[in-house]
Amino acid sequence: MAWEVSAAQEEPWRRLLQELSDASRKKEYLRSRRRLGISAESVWLVPRMSGGGVAVVYLEASDSEATLRGLVGSDAPFDSWYSGRMRKLFGFDLARLAGAGSGEFLFAWRDGVQGERATLKDS
Repeated sequence: MAWEVSAAQEEPWRRLLQELSDASRKKEYLRSRRRLGISAESVWLVPRMSGGGVAVVYLEASDSEATLRGLVGSDAPFDSWYSGRMRKLFGFDLARLAGAGSGEFLFAWRDGVQGERATLKDS
């Protein structure tokens, strides 16, 4: 998933991510991700010279579409809190991202992994 982060949104977003790592939210976050079938999550900010940038979020799950549907349809307190914070901060509902798991797969590479689609081979 990717979206624009304005210069004004950058610091509040960083605080939200920090809050997920703090003891007060970390257990809830981990339970949420496990319940949704997410095995890995990575978040980047690709900065712009003028501030802000592009948020890039990588979720690893066995069924990405089911995971996104689960997040959108969840009424678990943590998931509702998280969705509300994202809506307030970025002005979008996670329901708009429900089709993100159906994007076109273009390229991947992992060293030493057999069966990876579109894997480059050493010549």
